[in-house]
Amino acid sequence: MRSRTADTKLRDLIGDAPEWLNDHGKAAWQELAENVPWLNASHGGIVSITALLAGRLRTGTLSDSGANLLRLCLGQLGATPADFGKVGWAPPAKEDPAAEYFS
Repeated sequence: MRSRTADTKLRDLIGDAPEWLNDHGKAAWQELAENVPWLNASHGGIVSITALLAGRLRTGTLSDSGANLLRLCLGQLGATPADFGKVGWAPPAKEDPAAEYFS
């Protein structure tokens, strides 16, 4: 599997939360966008569901079955330790200014 970097995904950023999400859902969306950097525009549907459920978790209104669905959604996004290895994403390589002198 080829490794993808953040550079290859910049054109398809996940963007802003949909207007229909409440404030807790929008905060969860933003948290996902910041902490799961491989998300792009094609993930909008599942990120919406995940943010909605995470917003309910924040307010204490998420049912047990909802918590299980949230766990499944996070897994599908590669946002759990067990599922991250399936993502095939790597952060962009950092430029080393000394590399040109020591290569």
